[in-house]
Amino acid sequence: MRKTFVLLELLNHMVLVAQEAKARGHVVVALNRDPLRRTGPFAVPDGLVDELVPVTSWSDREEVAGLLKDVHERYDVVGTYAAFEATLPHEAALRTLAGLPNNGEANTRAVLDKAGVRDRLRGAGLSGLPSATLGEALAWQEWPDWGTAVVKPANGTGSSLCYRVSSLEALHRVAAEARAGAVVNPLMRDYILDHGEFVVEQEAAGELLSVESLVDRGRVHVLGLTGRYVLASDPVVEMGLQFPYHHPRAAEAAEKARAIHEALGIVHGPTQIEFMVPDTGPIELIDFNVRSAGTASVVSFGEAFGTRHEVVLCDIACGLDPDLSFLDRPTRHAVEMLLLPPHGTTHMVPVGFPAGTLCRRLSKPLGEPLSGRADQLDAVAMFVVSAETASQVHAAALEARRATLFDGVPLGDDPHNVLQYSAHLAQDLTGGAV
Repeated sequence: MRKTFVLLELLNHMVLVAQEAKARGHVVVALNRDPLRRTGPFAVPDGLVDELVPVTSWSDREEVAGLLKDVHERYDVVGTYAAFEATLPHEAALRTLAGLPNNGEANTRAVLDKAGVRDRLRGAGLSGLPSATLGEALAWQEWPDWGTAVVKPANGTGSSLCYRVSSLEALHRVAAEARAGAVVNPLMRDYILDHGEFVVEQEAAGELLSVESLVDRGRVHVLGLTGRYVLASDPVVEMGLQFPYHHPRAAEAAEKARAIHEALGIVHGPTQIEFMVPDTGPIELIDFNVRSAGTASVVSFGEAFGTRHEVVLCDIACGLDPDLSFLDRPTRHAVEMLLLPPHGTTHMVPVGFPAGTLCRRLSKPLGEPLSGRADQLDAVAMFVVSAETASQVHAAALEARRATLFDGVPLGDDPHNVLQYSAHLAQDLTGGAV
């Protein structure tokens, strides 16, 4: 049997990892529910995938287990890679069959359950946020002394179906909408509704940022922090990411991330932990992604470190000793931006990206009807820019947003292009590096 690299739901940056595996001489097998993407910067080129195994639903555990067993029996599986939450427990199961380091199928499912994770972190002294399931909260007779709370799926992805509420009336109003699962993307909808429950937890104070890590057989290697740009009219909607982000409390955030990995038994693979970080006081976990950061972050990491980040991802996926010497070198800075269509746009129109942008991508075909909203999944385009310093890349990214053309007209100061962000993103701080 030939040495084989298996990808579960091959999409987005995963194509870079697949190409690296192919370059190493491995057979590439993809198990996919959705068709392989043939356009954009992450298009799957002809000849990359040697076998495509159709998956009816990632929620059908019996079906997927049978497919994984068949792949394992027919191939010498030397590496696997997954980046969509619904596939991660299945990847752990395949890695167990193949004798590759992994986090365990049951534990992976437990870490993906946001209600259970909050309970475990409180038990370990790593969180002080109170929480309840939506079912429990709907039985409340009065609103707790929480101020604002966040309602989100117990199994969430893509920031879908997340709400801020501050009264019982508001809670009951969003409950029906949340449980209806009004998510356009069927892949995400199936995953969210497979669990079905939602979590209500006190909103944490502070700035949203994330700690990006590579975990190699129990040892956590922090790549750095990622800062956020959010939509000014709705700060729940993320519009951009800056890496690396030298926040003044970076060292504290990195240390807490290491402690959380240990408490939750995450011992192998790329991870992203989202934190709320106040100027002072407790740093609180918001989400634990047992995967690499999404969209084009792998491209941003490569730009920042001067590497092809898919190389180290492939090493870890194959259980090899990764070369992490790049962590000791000075970095550039990169920003990944997501773009909403101009306010009032009802159909997807041609988009013109400015010079100097990388990894340009449209997420909607021309002419497709648009929702008219400004939610996370309403973004229609993305790009990456890089520069030597944080202040330079910040300025370049904002200018590139303004200069992007929608149907020949610059986005400029459209209401859907007004962002909110920390002043630290525009500063060349000398302290705060991880």
